[in-house]
Amino acid sequence: MRIEHLGLRTMFLIPSVKVYNAKYSKTRQSVAMTIHNFLTRTFGGYTCASGNIYGYFSGADAPNEYDELREFRVSFEDDEAGTKLKKLQEFLATLCHDIHEECIYLERGQCTMLIYPDA
Repeated sequence: MRIEHLGLRTMFLIPSVKVYNAKYSKTRQSVAMTIHNFLTRTFGGYTCASGNIYGYFSGADAPNEYDELREFRVSFEDDEAGTKLKKLQEFLATLCHDIHEECIYLERGQCTMLIYPDA
């Protein structure tokens, strides 16, 4: 038997409506393809879950926003400098700005965080 450990599970959520509709992107490119290209190039693959994934969020403009979400997952080991995690965080900050989101939810192992775009 062969077992390969892939590292920590890392997951982020993107509003479903924005994943497949380029009108939500400032660049007018498919958000799904942008995510696909980054994750396959950086991590060698990913999984995506859809279905009954939804959440309520307190935002700057609204106290109780609702979104239906798409979940993207990758697993990876990182170096001591956290290079891969940093790349993912930078990608999500750029994506967040591109699709006009206040922030993007990210989990890495047991740690959860919100990724905001650069000011």
